[in-house]
Amino acid sequence: MRGYPNRENGWWIGGGTWSFSWSVAHSLRWYLEGSKSGLKATKKSSADQLWPGDVIIYDFDGDGRMDHAAIVVSSQGGVPLVNAHTANSRNRHWSYSTSPAHTSGIRYYFFHIHEDTSL
Repeated sequence: MRGYPNRENGWWIGGGTWSFSWSVAHSLRWYLEGSKSGLKATKKSSADQLWPGDVIIYDFDGDGRMDHAAIVVSSQGGVPLVNAHTANSRNRHWSYSTSPAHTSGIRYYFFHIHEDTSL
């Protein structure tokens, strides 16, 4: 984690507060796309390129504003399953097609999280 105490910088939680990227899906997307140190990720083109610990960010309306994020926790027949907490979701299909927030305009952003934060 880095950036404390500036809420607009880095990815962190502590001191009774947290960075925007820690708690806001839209901020997390931009953090993951640009981070060069600490928590880093590589953007992927499809869900089948993800592993447990990776992140999917959802733009439910397709309007460019990220609405939700989920963590890949397992796979079933090669299909990633995710957990999330806004409305508790456990081992949900990555597409979120069963969510009431799902729309025909949904856009997905897939991120593989680097295991070695020193890279």
